[in-house]
Amino acid sequence: MSSEVAPDTLVVMSKQTDDFRHFITHLKFEALALALLMAALINQSDYSMWWLLIGFPLVDIGMIGYAKNSRIGAMTYNLLHNATIPTLMIATGVVLTLPLVSLIGFVWTFHTAIDRVLGYGLKHKHSFKATHMGEIASVRNN
Repeated sequence: MSSEVAPDTLVVMSKQTDDFRHFITHLKFEALALALLMAALINQSDYSMWWLLIGFPLVDIGMIGYAKNSRIGAMTYNLLHNATIPTLMIATGVVLTLPLVSLIGFVWTFHTAIDRVLGYGLKHKHSFKATHMGEIASVRNN
């Protein structure tokens, strides 16, 4: 049995890789637009832009699960690095006129958006480097 890959398979693999890179580039531009929107909303609020810098690193508390193992780490990281909770916080803050709740949602969303711009995605349970945006090292080199 030969370990060689058929030429037509290589073409398909190359096409998928190019398609994936294009897809990731699109996601990064979406994330950049979202980060800019969050910064603009904070700027238009009654809060100082300093809250963006102060709150930004707090979202990474989700990495603490990696002290236990990769499965728990991925779970805690992904809980704090997806859009669900901060989006609900923004909506709640706007609807109930709770500006601090909205601010937390803005900062949280800004953080996750910047992570996406840098190529950091939601984690797979088997490795910190394996994300929905590809392997961290390979995505950052593109």
